[in-house]
Amino acid sequence: MGKKKLSALGRKFQRDENGNFLMMFGLATAAIFLTIGLSVEYAQSINMKTRVTNSLDAATLATARALSIGDITEAQAENYLEAVFIANIGVDNIDASRFKLDDVTVDPVANTVSAKASFDQDLRFISVGTSSDKQVVGSQSGATYGISDIEVAMVLDITGSMGGSKIVALRQAANLGIEELLSVNTPNDTKVRISVVPYSYAVNVGSDLSKYVYLDFPYRRSPAPAFSSALYDQTGTGYDVSEFLEYGNINHLNPRDGYADDHCATDRKRANRGGTNYQYTDANPGSAMIPRDSRLNTSWCPSAALMPLSDDETALKNRVNSLGASGWTAGQIGLQWAWYMLSPKWADYLPAGSKPGDPIADDDLQKYIILMTDGQFNTAYADVRRRNWRAGSQGSTSRTHTDNLCDNVKSNKIKIFTIGFQLYNSTALNMLKDCATPDEGDVTYHYEPETASELKETYEDIARTIQTLRLIN
Repeated sequence: MGKKKLSALGRKFQRDENGNFLMMFGLATAAIFLTIGLSVEYAQSINMKTRVTNSLDAATLATARALSIGDITEAQAENYLEAVFIANIGVDNIDASRFKLDDVTVDPVANTVSAKASFDQDLRFISVGTSSDKQVVGSQSGATYGISDIEVAMVLDITGSMGGSKIVALRQAANLGIEELLSVNTPNDTKVRISVVPYSYAVNVGSDLSKYVYLDFPYRRSPAPAFSSALYDQTGTGYDVSEFLEYGNINHLNPRDGYADDHCATDRKRANRGGTNYQYTDANPGSAMIPRDSRLNTSWCPSAALMPLSDDETALKNRVNSLGASGWTAGQIGLQWAWYMLSPKWADYLPAGSKPGDPIADDDLQKYIILMTDGQFNTAYADVRRRNWRAGSQGSTSRTHTDNLCDNVKSNKIKIFTIGFQLYNSTALNMLKDCATPDEGDVTYHYEPETASELKETYEDIARTIQTLRLIN
């Protein structure tokens, strides 16, 4: 071959980029597959850590609860925790798996139970460039045991829309919640007490508490009288009825010593100008009694009265089983009375066994409200002019009262669960979501059950959540 031909062939070879393209394509493809592999392996690592963490949290909490209620002894705690962990992680034999459970510790002085768990993960892509083909994915968890005192107020919607199968479902679900909540009590130690507060047009406060309710006028504001124990002991009436009647005329009511025979109460109102405003507070009757607006027809009062805090399971269930359904929805009045049943300010105005505890004196005391409805809150008396009032037509005002009460209740260290049962109205659902305590990790405070079985599961889940003790690390 001549020199000229060889030179031309060399220049052609230098200009040929086909091989370079193939080389670059091969490198790029390898990089893509490596990136995908790294992403998949990293996602598996995250998922496995979540699985280990959730299983270990469930095991430590279950063990803490079992220790608290006496189902197991401290000597049995390690085996119990391991069994729960294995059940949640989904293996038959932990020793034959790549999971490990270590450092299970029960501290009887600090009343804590803790443990560590891990998973040996094989590495293929992440190990590129390193000398290791495995990594340990681990977690640790701990919980306190020894159940603190718990007070719960169940606010139950018994309005007309709850009729038929719905009220039956509510009775069954609430009873399951009562059973679960009270299950930690023993004959010698009461840790949990429950109050039941049914509501529709208003709340029936019962004969014992009706002396703190005054007959009020159909006005948007009211100069609520203060209850006087001395006056009540002397006359059977806790306020000066004649003085209060000078304020106006009461419609279609036949006062008996200044009290209504139906034992019903409506929402607290703002004071007249110059007066102290107790509208969205838990002030006791000694500061201001609770109104019974005369716009509430005498036939509208719910037949089932509220029940203050009690650990009597039979009595609580009997009250729930007595619930009937009728009327419009004044849910803010139910919330208002639930707060009173939990407020230490009301301790001197409630029966001895129903006096709420004081969180200042008992740092471990926990208080909860479970607010349930199947519809919009739509009836209010406070801040509604007489000529504008009609049952079921004050949705905006009722929600405003509810929003303010929810905020103030939560600021007083009471946590609120909300339940929208077969509730598909976005306005009502948003009100409940805003009212509920914000979610804390895996703890949910707002529920939207759509069936009777889901409602049962909701009350059971809330009861178990209330019993669940906070993770300490």
